[in-house]
Amino acid sequence: MDNNYGHQMLQHAQSTSVLDLQSLDALRRQGMQGKEAEQKALRQAAEHFESIFMSQLLSSMRKANEIFGADNPLNTQYTKFYEDMHDQQLSSELAKNGSLGLADLIVQQLSPAGTSNYTPASLLPVANLDTSMAQRGIRVVREETPKEQAPAGILERIPALRMATDDQDWRPASPLEFLQRLAPYAQKAAEQASVSPATVLAQAALETGWGQHVIRTPEGQSSNNVFNIKADTRWTGATVSTQTHEFEDGQRKQEQAHFRAYRSVAESFHDYVSFLQSNPRYQQALEVGRDAIQFAEQLQQAGYATDPEYANKLKRILSGDAMQAIRQQFGF
Repeated sequence: MDNNYGHQMLQHAQSTSVLDLQSLDALRRQGMQGKEAEQKALRQAAEHFESIFMSQLLSSMRKANEIFGADNPLNTQYTKFYEDMHDQQLSSELAKNGSLGLADLIVQQLSPAGTSNYTPASLLPVANLDTSMAQRGIRVVREETPKEQAPAGILERIPALRMATDDQDWRPASPLEFLQRLAPYAQKAAEQASVSPATVLAQAALETGWGQHVIRTPEGQSSNNVFNIKADTRWTGATVSTQTHEFEDGQRKQEQAHFRAYRSVAESFHDYVSFLQSNPRYQQALEVGRDAIQFAEQLQQAGYATDPEYANKLKRILSGDAMQAIRQQFGF
């Protein structure tokens, strides 16, 4: 290997080392500079931990295969040195891309109120794992305990969704309940738009944080906007204004925006179909709509959201246990 190239790799690995104590101290100081900075530091710390975990995993894999290279003349201390640097850099890049999803789980666990993209740990569906295992023929034995509910303090801060104009207000107690209740609406909307009901549900889950972050009116009522469709000049109905996060040139920024408000969730699903069908930029997405994965990718390319990870987040929801259980229950 060229010495200059090796020296460059070493410098790069040192500057981005997952064990860089100086960067950890910088994260600690950043977390003391306000709520938004604290959340950003949490995300970076979670990615840092995922890098360490991935690095240990790769190291264990290398050691497990050492016996096969015992007589290999190329298996020298220099080779191992560069392999270690490569593994360290690879683990850092994989963590940044969210390949394992471990950082997401850490953010969920350590964010008591949740985030715009992740459900708070107290609302994660413990029963989802049991449902998935039971569907695979695995007997699940649990002690009889009261049905898990979200803490009352959290529910009081969640604006209740109205399923129809004559229904009572409703708050989802878990992601699984959220999907079950909205599945019939998603199926109807998907049929009208000729798309996959699974992606429609995944969007509703992502945009609202499984129903826990629905935009509210100044009076504290739900806007029932489960797809976070903004109110532009073409919209003549009710609106709500709130702070939102958008990405510009890869940078996340906060801005004030106006969103559509509906009398019920049913109206939100109906307007979602109309919104997609009336916008030419979503034509290509609708053409591949039956394919849940392609539909998610085309939505991002068409600019449905500015988040560069929007499609990947939808895919993670689509592959989750809760969604798999719903797809089997409703047959889509």
